[in-house]
Amino acid sequence: MSSQVRVRFAPSPTGYLHVGGARTALFNYLYARNTGGKFILRIEDTDLARSTDESIDAILRSMKWLGLEWDEGPETGGEHGPYFQTKRLDTYDKYANKLLESGHAYYCFCAQQERKEDSEQQGGKYSGACRAISLGEAKKRIAGGEKAAIRFKMPAKEIKFDDIVRGELSFDGNLFGDMVIIRTDGVPTYNYAVVIDDALMNITHVLRGDDHISNTPKQIAIYEALGFSVPRFGHISMILGPDGSRLSKRHGATSVEEYKKNGILSEAFINYLALLGWSPEGDREIFAKDDLIKEFSLNRVSKSPAIFDSAKLKWMNGMYIRSASDESIAEMCVPYLIESGHITGEFAAANKEWLLKMVKTIKNSFDCLTEASGKAALFFIEDYEVNSNDAEVAKYMNSSEITGKVIDFVVTEISAMSEYNIANIKAVIKKAQKTLGFSGHDVFMPLRVSLTGLSGGPGVYDMFDLLGRERVVKRLENFKKKYIK
Repeated sequence: MSSQVRVRFAPSPTGYLHVGGARTALFNYLYARNTGGKFILRIEDTDLARSTDESIDAILRSMKWLGLEWDEGPETGGEHGPYFQTKRLDTYDKYANKLLESGHAYYCFCAQQERKEDSEQQGGKYSGACRAISLGEAKKRIAGGEKAAIRFKMPAKEIKFDDIVRGELSFDGNLFGDMVIIRTDGVPTYNYAVVIDDALMNITHVLRGDDHISNTPKQIAIYEALGFSVPRFGHISMILGPDGSRLSKRHGATSVEEYKKNGILSEAFINYLALLGWSPEGDREIFAKDDLIKEFSLNRVSKSPAIFDSAKLKWMNGMYIRSASDESIAEMCVPYLIESGHITGEFAAANKEWLLKMVKTIKNSFDCLTEASGKAALFFIEDYEVNSNDAEVAKYMNSSEITGKVIDFVVTEISAMSEYNIANIKAVIKKAQKTLGFSGHDVFMPLRVSLTGLSGGPGVYDMFDLLGRERVVKRLENFKKKYIK
């Protein structure tokens, strides 16, 4: 076995990359990078009825978005390929023949039993009816046109392994039936193909979900029958929803692409996933990917199930949004602003500086990119909602003595400005306080309420700057006409 750590992530392309799979991929990736090892991506596409090219593309797309670069695999290549199981069928046949010749496997003509096997629960094991058929007789029957699967003879012994996460585990081989390794259609089964692939790709550590624990003794038996070195196994606890049941659609989004679409940043998603089943030293929660690589260790992976908390993910995402550069967040917000109808692609290309200012103004007010459009609406629509349930807003909505006078003064002053800029606007507001004899609050708040309908939110000077003179005057006048009696 290789002295260098070699780990793999081997998804089945029967759908999108889900949270559990992404977490498994991440732990393998972090372990490889932490130890200076290699991270291999392999596509287990032998489920011919359900595997699709679209799913393969979606998985690769999600892996790239997460920043989980693989050292060997699709698009990258490597000396241990091909990295698609359907392109390795001759290899599976070769080692199946070795098992047949060594007496560790046999041809099975119980086609009906094979079909039932997928739905059988543990305990409904195969009776071994074809075990006694000699290899020579089986070959004659096959030459005569009969169909046969190949079964592995499960040894009747104790099979033990030291799980990296759970410690020593032991299984009684007598409890397992002889499993099919090659179906009658020539397609290998999971427990067989994964052993051949991992052995030939020199995988040293198999890190995967704990739903595979019962598969491990079966796979170890095949490793030993073929004389392959057995890798170290580590089984990661499953991810549960807040109600304690297995994470599913009823808990919300489950695929990586859904979270991307919902405005989660890849850096935040990686950070959050890493904390599902792994605990760093201390109470730190925010980790850049390089920090995760440096800190990650398998001895801090938990045996207990992890709880997926969407609110915690959203909070963490907000932390990443606020710490990211204004330029990067502005760029990421553009597709959402286009989708909402606030802007067009042409507008975005022609008004990059304006968009950057606008996003900078609202950046601290949202936790997901999908919320940016709602926060930005004030800058694009004139029929904005006035929050009359806010006592501060209500106070100034119907105040001709304060709001009416402030609006009249400011409209007159900025309409007469030779140059509309923030310095001159600040001078006008100071002049309003002095001339009208109002406090700063009684000048700023009427302007904020008139321009936004809110008592908080974007700064008054930001609204003056981003809306421009014509739109500011129009908003102030419309507000007075509608609400000041």
